[in-house]
Amino acid sequence: MKIIKIIFSFILISITQVSTQEFRPLVTINNRIITNYDLLLEIKTLEFLNDVKINDKQQPIILQQMINEKIKEIELKNYKLSVSDALIVKKLNLSLQKKNKLITKDIKDNIKNKIILQDKWNKLINLKYSQQLYVNTDEINQMIKSKNLKEKDREKIISIEKNKKLNIYSKTFFNQIKVKYLIKYL
Repeated sequence: MKIIKIIFSFILISITQVSTQEFRPLVTINNRIITNYDLLLEIKTLEFLNDVKINDKQQPIILQQMINEKIKEIELKNYKLSVSDALIVKKLNLSLQKKNKLITKDIKDNIKNKIILQDKWNKLINLKYSQQLYVNTDEINQMIKSKNLKEKDREKIISIEKNKKLNIYSKTFFNQIKVKYLIKYL
């Protein structure tokens, strides 16, 4: 009974905080809005996930990350990509399992949306650039010899090198598409 009262009061406090706060647009990206509430939710999500307190100086960086995510979200609508619900649930549970804190539905939904966005983005980058993922086997052999690694580590090293290239392709592609979006700070 005591736990129910604690949960109820936590929900009541959360609802009261949201209802007393005025929603203001902070940024628009091609007429899609990021509000002060979105920023607050993102901050609470990051605090929950990273077990740290976000200070005011970090807010512009977080807002920029949100803008980048919104651009990816808008861009992904041009593609018909899907991700496995079971995989999303598994990743969400992994993100939440080590946390011994209460979590609001908004924060949980935000984490889930971040996972979906990242999985779809990775899938898009893989589809666009998988044919360009050449890894120089001579360099891999040299790396194995120079670091005294075992031959069984070859696939792991190849995978790491491919991921490095995919990250470069991802950043490059993002920078190419970013210029076509109108970002307005309000």
